[in-house]
Amino acid sequence: MLSREEMRQVERSLASSEQDTRDEIGFLLIHQGFADRFFPGTSVLHTRVRYALFIPWLYKCAASSRRRGSDLDSTIRSQLIQLAIRLKQIGQEPYDVIGGDKLGQLTSQPPDRVYWTALRSWGLLLPAVHSRSEALKRLQAGMRASTLDDDGGRLDDDDTEVFVGLPDAPEDWDEPSSPLHFKMPQKERDFLRFQLSFLPRPDNDGPSLLAHLVDSRDFFQGKSPQLPRELDARADAVDRVALGVARDAAGLAAIGRAVYGALVEQLLARDGGPDDKTFRSLLHSHFDSYAVAAGRCDLDTLEVFLPELPLHVRNVLRETRAYIREGKPEKFAMLRDCYQKAEVTRKTARRARLLDTDRSAQRRAEWNPGRHNTTPLHYRWYIVREMLRDLSGP
Repeated sequence: MLSREEMRQVERSLASSEQDTRDEIGFLLIHQGFADRFFPGTSVLHTRVRYALFIPWLYKCAASSRRRGSDLDSTIRSQLIQLAIRLKQIGQEPYDVIGGDKLGQLTSQPPDRVYWTALRSWGLLLPAVHSRSEALKRLQAGMRASTLDDDGGRLDDDDTEVFVGLPDAPEDWDEPSSPLHFKMPQKERDFLRFQLSFLPRPDNDGPSLLAHLVDSRDFFQGKSPQLPRELDARADAVDRVALGVARDAAGLAAIGRAVYGALVEQLLARDGGPDDKTFRSLLHSHFDSYAVAAGRCDLDTLEVFLPELPLHVRNVLRETRAYIREGKPEKFAMLRDCYQKAEVTRKTARRARLLDTDRSAQRRAEWNPGRHNTTPLHYRWYIVREMLRDLSGP
């Protein structure tokens, strides 16, 4: 059972999984900041929105079916494994099943951990339930034998409720051999749309963009991971500005990521390692694709929207923008000093690659360039687009 601090550690772990990349300099702080503003409660590990109902149903079922003396957490783990089997193997869902590639085992990021922040942010957990451990404590209390009053109410003072009033689970939910699917009936879609339509921005200064999109029942075609221009029509005046800055920052981060790759690549060649010039060549094509947006990025406004952005990241953004505005991608070496300071601040000197030390040379030799992501920031839009499709119905 996870305490509040342990849940925070899980959430930080999920955040570090964003876009499957090591965040060498801090560009993902921009990604996370804007994604949390536009689409609160989402995670890059989310797949299908019906999991937000599967998890509460599963917890309630585990509490009611737990054998006397057995551990509730173990019962939940067992049912999470069965959930994947019912979706993938019995329900024949081909994609998006968490743990679907290792049926019979509990994945390292099980769906209840993946969706716990969503349950809290989207109002499916009661406000007093601050952690998973509190949820399990309440569920266990609810299953203990209890003295009842004349009307059948409990006489003890234990809080036993965990979730808000949920729609009914499928009729065969308690049957382990029955199939499950991601397609939701109307009552479930209506419930989740209602919950999400009240979702505020993290600073509580107005409804989130996700709330506006759900309330308008928008459905977006296409597969591009970038924030589409159509979102502006649903955003309020403040978020329209934020969307513009976020789109420009996405391109700025893409070039910045390529700069880091070019710097490591150049130093690795100087060390006597391979010199294939992948990222140095990539900088030219990135300039063609993203330099216009990146060069106009309003960093003063970005810092207003993301006031907790660390100084070392702000410095990298400003120097990278100045480099882009000069229009000479081959001059990336001018950025080594500020990127080196940012990397050391973020990773410590022991793990940094841009220093002139034997340890950094070893880190460069161990570097896997194939895992270095240079794509623009996506702000989890592809996750949200799938959510909106699921909520729109058949």
